[in-house]
Amino acid sequence: MSVTIDVLDPTDHGSFVEFHDVYLRSNERYIDQPWSADELRVLLIGDAYTRCDSLLLRDGETVVAVALAELPERDNATTAFAEVWVPPELRRRGHGTALLERLELRVAEDGRDQVLTETLRPIEDETGSGREFMLARGYRFDTQLVQRELALPADVPPAEPRDGYTLTAWRGAPPQQWLEQYAHLRALLNQEAPSGETQLENEYWDPDRLLHEVDQWKRQHRVAQTVVAVAPDGTLAGHTQLLFPHGTPEVYQWDTLVLPEHRGHGLGFSLKQQAMREASDQMAGRRRVVTWNDAQNDHMIAVNEDLGYRASAWADQWVKHLG
Repeated sequence: MSVTIDVLDPTDHGSFVEFHDVYLRSNERYIDQPWSADELRVLLIGDAYTRCDSLLLRDGETVVAVALAELPERDNATTAFAEVWVPPELRRRGHGTALLERLELRVAEDGRDQVLTETLRPIEDETGSGREFMLARGYRFDTQLVQRELALPADVPPAEPRDGYTLTAWRGAPPQQWLEQYAHLRALLNQEAPSGETQLENEYWDPDRLLHEVDQWKRQHRVAQTVVAVAPDGTLAGHTQLLFPHGTPEVYQWDTLVLPEHRGHGLGFSLKQQAMREASDQMAGRRRVVTWNDAQNDHMIAVNEDLGYRASAWADQWVKHLG
């Protein structure tokens, strides 16, 4: 049969169903919990902040591998974030290589000069097929994240804020009074969180993007719980987010950030503990909370372990400079 590579139109229902089916079959391990069709469709359609270039590789009429590149539009304009998925029974036939090479050509034509990607492996494995694949394709190891899980239900110790700090929580859109400050806080993660040698620009966030994100969550059937720390002077000192996908047993602990000038007051622990308390209704029936930390982020790792999180997987991050 002849092998062809097509560009996905995510609004074409038939093609999207083929893409999502291969994506699901490729995420076969417990550590690789896939996105739902609604979550993935919203991502692939893109928006004013992130555009996606998505590909399907067909062997004859059958889609056997898929890939996408996320292309930031308002920041990091020379970077692409790539993913390639091949079902286990179809690997080692050159499908992943063909898709990745085509994706690299396309993002280079778009003005991107580096590609970042990530591979997962169980915590007990020293290597894995994804790791070996990236090395063979000319990618360089950049840094390592550790995936940790908190089994539910969990007995989370109380951690009231101290030293004059207070906590405020919301779901959906931030209250009007916090829009500007919260957008600024969200923009600082790349600057403040430990990372590898590849230095990314801070992401572009403003009040409009915060409101757009809320609309995305609704279309993806997600619930997001946010908790912020308010300093004694009334400014935002830090935040955390829990994300609850619809119809899955997983909860995702997303960004947690405390500004440098407010560290040393136990806010990371207080923020995460309060988020779980505020979202207790969403926790019911869930099996685990999943989070990630750069392996160098000793402080946040200690916070998570104090909360009961245990390491479950490595997330190796890779970079390739094009040209």
